[in-house]
Amino acid sequence: MAVKLQKAALDAGIVTIDGDRAAHFYGEVLGLAQAGEVQLPGIGLVSRYAVGDSTLRIFVPQARPQHEGSREGMASQTGIRYLTLMISNLDEVVAAIAAAGYKVPVAIRELRPGVRVAQVEDADGNAIELMQQDA
Repeated sequence: MAVKLQKAALDAGIVTIDGDRAAHFYGEVLGLAQAGEVQLPGIGLVSRYAVGDSTLRIFVPQARPQHEGSREGMASQTGIRYLTLMISNLDEVVAAIAAAGYKVPVAIRELRPGVRVAQVEDADGNAIELMQQDA
């Protein structure tokens, strides 16, 4: 049996130990609009950011996680390792990310004719692929 989607988008969540740095990267550097916060008593805080029809949830647990993810790039371990944002201002955004002091492990390059891509990292080392498809 197939799922019956109620929303034509995939939402994602990222766990961080530094909510302020995450808010700076996603809200200020990338400029995603904050779509609300939910305090879960005894659990932690979830901040939501609008990404088109999708929602990116940044979760700051009340208790520090026992393990942290790899900071060795997207191919360092199995599992969900990166998010992709399709954008129309790749050069500008990558320059702003680098100027703000975040890593750009994969500089802008042509992936295939008409498609350019770069890979950046947030404060926790999560890989974010930024892709621009020129018409």
